[in-house]
Amino acid sequence: MQFFSSFFKALKLLNICILFPHLYFSRDSFNCCIVFKLPPRYDVIIVGGGIVGAGIARDLQYRGAQVALFEKNDFATGATGRSHALLHSGGRYVVKDPESARECAVENKVLKRIAKHIVEDTGGLFVAFDGYDPEDYPKKFYRGCKDTGVVCRELTPREALELEPNLNHNIREAYWVNDGHIDPFRLTYLNLLDAMEAGATIENYHEVTEFLVENNEVIGVKVFDKFKGETFEVYGDATIIASGAWGDKLLSKLNLSLGITPNRGAIIVYGRRVFNAVINRLRPPSDGDIVVPSFGTSLLGTTSIDVKNPEDYEPSREEIKKLEAEGKVLSKVLFKTRIFKVFSGSRPLISSGGREATRTFKIFDLGDRGFENLYVIGGGKLTTYRLMAEKMGNVIAEKLGLSKESKTSKNPLPGYYDPIELERLEKKYPELKLSIRRSYSKWGNIAKNFYSEKRNDIVCLCEQVTAKEILFAIEKLKAKTIPDVMRRTRATMGPCQGQNCILRIASILLENQQDYEKILTEDIIRTLRTKWKRYLPVINNNQQTQFELHKAVYRLTLNLDKIARKGDQK
Repeated sequence: MQFFSSFFKALKLLNICILFPHLYFSRDSFNCCIVFKLPPRYDVIIVGGGIVGAGIARDLQYRGAQVALFEKNDFATGATGRSHALLHSGGRYVVKDPESARECAVENKVLKRIAKHIVEDTGGLFVAFDGYDPEDYPKKFYRGCKDTGVVCRELTPREALELEPNLNHNIREAYWVNDGHIDPFRLTYLNLLDAMEAGATIENYHEVTEFLVENNEVIGVKVFDKFKGETFEVYGDATIIASGAWGDKLLSKLNLSLGITPNRGAIIVYGRRVFNAVINRLRPPSDGDIVVPSFGTSLLGTTSIDVKNPEDYEPSREEIKKLEAEGKVLSKVLFKTRIFKVFSGSRPLISSGGREATRTFKIFDLGDRGFENLYVIGGGKLTTYRLMAEKMGNVIAEKLGLSKESKTSKNPLPGYYDPIELERLEKKYPELKLSIRRSYSKWGNIAKNFYSEKRNDIVCLCEQVTAKEILFAIEKLKAKTIPDVMRRTRATMGPCQGQNCILRIASILLENQQDYEKILTEDIIRTLRTKWKRYLPVINNNQQTQFELHKAVYRLTLNLDKIARKGDQK
C-alpha cells in the first residue's frame, strides 16, 4: 500500500510539472511540499546601462515603478564612457541645431544644481582665429545664443588671453559661455546608485539575448549572465531599449531597424591641463574644435565618422593627425604636451549625415510596428540625459498609471554636500588632503566613508585612490574587474597608466570579489593589452622609454612575459 501511495503522489507531481513548468520541488516533494519559483517580473525592463538607461531607471523608480536594468558589459562603457565629458552650454548647436541648443541650455543649469558635487563649473570660450575661422560665423553664433537661451557674453581678444594665456595670440573674436566638465562615469554610477537604493534591480554583464513575444506583445526578455554562464527569463509590462548606437543591433532580433546611425568620434588625451576653461573653435561644428579640461588632463576632440558597427572603436592615424593639426591652431603649448592615449566612441544619431545630423533625441513606440510594450530611445547628449529620461518616464507613466511627476530635476544625486563637510574631513586627516579633495570631486559626501582612524591605504598614487574607495566600487557599484575599478575610481588613469597599481587592485578584487581567481591572470593581461594598444597611435621618441619600462615591469612579474608578448603582437 505504501508503494502505491508514493507512486500516485509522484504521478500527481509529474502532472503538475507538465502544467506548471515554473514550479520546482524540495527534497521532501513526495510529501507534497511544493516551492514556487516563478520568473522575476517587473513593471519596466531597461536594456542598456549607459547614462540614458541609468537616468530612466532613476526616473521610473522615483515614480513608483519596479525597474530592472540589464547591461551586457559594464556600465557606461559605450558612448557614455567614451565621451569628452562636456557639460554643454548649447553653444555648439545654436546656428545649425537650435532644438539641441535649447535642450542643452536648460539641462546645463539643472545638472549644475542636482549634480553640483561632480560638476566642475569651468566656463567655456568660443574663439575665432585670424586666417583659420570664417568671419561671418561669430555674428550668427551670438544671435543664435540669444534666440536659444544659451548664456553668452562677448570678450575682447585681450580678455580671452587673460583668462587663458596658453591660447595662441592671433585671436580675432571671443565669447564666454557656461560650459563645464562633468564626469560621465560618476554621473552614471550615482544615477544607478540612487535607483538601487530606491529598490531597482541593476545588473552589469547581463546580456539580453532574446525578446519574449506573445500575441504581438513583448512580455519580457531572456538574459544571459556572463559570469555565471546562466540564461534566465524576466517578464515586464514595458521594455525600453536604451542601448544607444547598439539599438538597431538589438532590434535585429525582431527583424526591425530604426536607422539609428553609429557615429564614431575620436579624442586625444593630453597629460596636463593646458586650459582652465573649455575651449571651442568659433566656427561651424568640425573636427578638433574643442578641448575639455578633465581632472589633470586635456581632452581634444572630436571627429565624426558614420560607421556600420558601433564597436568600431579604433581611430585611424589620419583622424589623430587631423586632431593634432587642429590642436596647433588653438595652442602651441598643447602641441608640446605629452599625449597619454587616444580613444573613441560611437554616438547614437537618429539620422545619418555626421555633422549635419541633429543631436536631439527621439522616443519610438514600436506598437505601430507590431510589437506592443516595446520602446526605443535614441539620439541625445550626455548633457540632456535627464531630460531624455523624464520624457521616456512620461510615456511609461501614462501607460502603466504611474505618477506623472518626474522628481529628477529637483532631487540631488547621492553625495550632495555642504563644503563645510569637506573642510572638516581635511582638518581631521591633513596628511590626506589631496586624496580627500579628489575623492570629493568624484563622490561628494560619499567620500567620507573612504577614510578612518585606523588605516588609509593609498592604492593608486597618481589619482590618490584609497583601498576603501575600491571596496566601495566592488561592494556598492558592482565592480568585477580592474577596468571596472578604473571607471569607478580613476585608479590606473594617471600619468603612470597603472604601472604601479594594477597588481594591487587585482589583489583587492581577489580578496573581495567572488570567483575572481578564475579570471585573475586574464583580467591583468586584458587590462595591459588595452592600455598598451591605446599608446601605439600616438607614441613618439619621448614616450618610447616610458612605454618600454611599463612593459618590462609586467613582463618580469607573475611570469607574464610570454602572454604579454602575444598581446603586443595583437
